[in-house]
Amino acid sequence: MKISENNLYKLIYTLIFTPLAVRFFTDNFGMTYAIMPIFDIGAIILLIFAYCLTRKRESRVHILEIWLFIFVFAGVTSIIVNDGTSLSNLFYSGRPYFRMIAAMIITAIVFKLSEFEKLFKYMEGLLYINVIIMTFQFTIQGLRQDIIGGTFGNNQGVNAIQNILFVFVFCVTIEFYFKKLISRRKLIINTIAVLYVAVLAEINVVIFEVVIITVLLVLLNDSSIRKVPIKALLFIPIGVIAILVALYLFMKFNPDRVFLLSFKNILEYLGFNSGSTGVYKISRVKVFSQLGNLFFKNDMIGWIFGYGLGNCSTHSVFYDLHQELQYTYFSSSNVFLETGCLGVFANLGVLITGLILSVKGKKCITDIQTKAWLNISYVMTFIMIMMFFYNTTLRDTYTAFFAGTILAIPYIISMKNKNSEN
Repeated sequence: MKISENNLYKLIYTLIFTPLAVRFFTDNFGMTYAIMPIFDIGAIILLIFAYCLTRKRESRVHILEIWLFIFVFAGVTSIIVNDGTSLSNLFYSGRPYFRMIAAMIITAIVFKLSEFEKLFKYMEGLLYINVIIMTFQFTIQGLRQDIIGGTFGNNQGVNAIQNILFVFVFCVTIEFYFKKLISRRKLIINTIAVLYVAVLAEINVVIFEVVIITVLLVLLNDSSIRKVPIKALLFIPIGVIAILVALYLFMKFNPDRVFLLSFKNILEYLGFNSGSTGVYKISRVKVFSQLGNLFFKNDMIGWIFGYGLGNCSTHSVFYDLHQELQYTYFSSSNVFLETGCLGVFANLGVLITGLILSVKGKKCITDIQTKAWLNISYVMTFIMIMMFFYNTTLRDTYTAFFAGTILAIPYIISMKNKNSEN
């Protein structure tokens, strides 16, 4: 394939889907994980091509380029302040640190809004395939809980991939239904499919995300919902019943999660309590104060810049001493320990900016489909902020490129609006 401006977007699909295919072969056929850095190298090459073939026509600085500078500044400064790091450590920490922002910039430069509809169709098809494969894994192979990975392998941690991909399908489905862009039949099928895989694979967070997504989209579509026929609105209570049924089945198939029916236990699970920190050694919600007080104490430099990008990687001395803290399980703890509050500001700042652009963009948009994608981007960005504290979705090879692609939506629409005004 000759690389040109017209087919550059296909390489983004390669970045999103090829790691998922590799995950299938590494888990099921023993394929080596050693090839995974190839995707980060591919992202760099794609970024270069994007600038050479497309970006050079735009003279203004893109807002994402400002955020990239902040990411780089936070990373480099953290290294300088801490008297350097090794190339090995930088290799293992630098790649996940830049994955999300790199994917956002590449997508913003290359993608058109219409490509996200194709992406939705691909993910929707992947959902249906996984319903079949996961059913086989559950009934025939006897797999249980979070090792039922469908096409994504059979190891714990695979549900982080399932979660973000299928929650995206659910979010688009609900929004498109509100905007009358898909049928009720599609709404029912996709909702049942998402809840089904969540129940089967013990993906706790999906049940809560489904509620959050539905509530946010109802609020964002208040004016649109008023125009929906009464019969169509009956699907809202039906949806509530479906969620309750899914919750019942989830507890039935995963009895060890019954404790999550208690609000007090949910808070403890997330680490709100003052004693233990929940399921993991690090609290998901008090991560900065916990790690800061444990390691930085009164060292203000440490709080601001961390220990240096790379110095807490899985191949570092720090990791050998403190791996029992499980700090590599969450984006928030990784970023804070290595780049301090400045790195946290970079990660959350680019997400919050996306939220603001999603809200502002609706004021000057009349096209229904574009409004739909702004609502989707708002909700998915909100979910990504949650994931920053919940797991490593924004850093992992299997999910970060996809996450960055979705997070670029408001930036693409914002640049399109600015170009149309000039």
